[in-house]
Amino acid sequence: MSSHIPLPAEKHSKSKLFITRSSLSSNRCEHLKPIETHPFNYKLSVIAQTNTIDVQSILTKYLGCYYRISLKLSDLIDPGFIANYVKRNTLVALSADRFIDADDVFAIDGRGTLILSVCKDTYETLGLVGRQAKFPLQRDTRYVIEIDLLADCMDPMKKYFQRIKSRFDAVLDEPVEFLVGFYDKQSGTPITFDLPGASAVELQSERHHLQGISVPRIDNELVGVSKRSDVWVEQAQELFEWIGLAASCSQAIASNACDSQISTYSVPQPNSLADIEVHTFSGLISAQAISSVAKELANSPRQNEVYICVWGYEDAPVSWKLYEHGFLTSGENMYAQAYVPDQRCCLTFQACGPWDDSS
Repeated sequence: MSSHIPLPAEKHSKSKLFITRSSLSSNRCEHLKPIETHPFNYKLSVIAQTNTIDVQSILTKYLGCYYRISLKLSDLIDPGFIANYVKRNTLVALSADRFIDADDVFAIDGRGTLILSVCKDTYETLGLVGRQAKFPLQRDTRYVIEIDLLADCMDPMKKYFQRIKSRFDAVLDEPVEFLVGFYDKQSGTPITFDLPGASAVELQSERHHLQGISVPRIDNELVGVSKRSDVWVEQAQELFEWIGLAASCSQAIASNACDSQISTYSVPQPNSLADIEVHTFSGLISAQAISSVAKELANSPRQNEVYICVWGYEDAPVSWKLYEHGFLTSGENMYAQAYVPDQRCCLTFQACGPWDDSS
């Protein structure tokens, strides 16, 4: 069961926040679906009380490097590339240093779909069948083409493949700089991407110890009620705000943050004082690796809540699943989760900007 907060009066005018409560004891693993369907992640933070769980060991078990490489689009549909990288394991690719509201953007979503989000001139010159983009709202300014790299029609002997390759060679023949993640299909752990020209990039990591932090207590009123009241909505939003502040190591959540001239923020009640650790990794991060981290965090023996916060690339062409993603004033597409051990419950918060088709 999920609640949409706020419910926008006009479909494309406001940012959206979706909140889902799910059981950690259920075999359906509903809490993992928002993780595993969000392919383009650039930052992961885990927040836990000090000395309650070995977060660093869990993170380093599943997280590793990604790659930068210059490729032509025709390289991405090469039969050898598809067989060795797309079919065999999980490959995620996103064109680097391009803006979704101004440039041609290309991506592979980790499930074998090549996505082209292109401007009108490129689309008309390319001559491949696509659809008009939902964002921006002005008609005939941007188009989306999706190519299933795993489809039978991607056989080099078939006309469909030959048509795509000939148009790529004629119109999109310039090399494109890509960020590439290559991962084990089961665990999501990085594996070697051995294509010539690929250079490995290590994820950036930070670890912060914050002392004397006011930590909200998540009680049954928030996770146990079945009917969502206005009070429940407010409490949930306050918890989401606290998670974001903790992930950014804001001093606003410190117990001595009392200068109202600096910040008017107040930590939700009830709360208690604790020391916390914030572990952050930045770079292209596998959705499946985050899922593996989440499973361990959810099942670890502990008494206190643990939180994750994940930010998606603002200029990715999709956010969750293949929902179209744009920018407007914010390309936000991020989510946070709170794992509540004594309730065997998870609260998931999915936030996206106004130009995002997620629902």
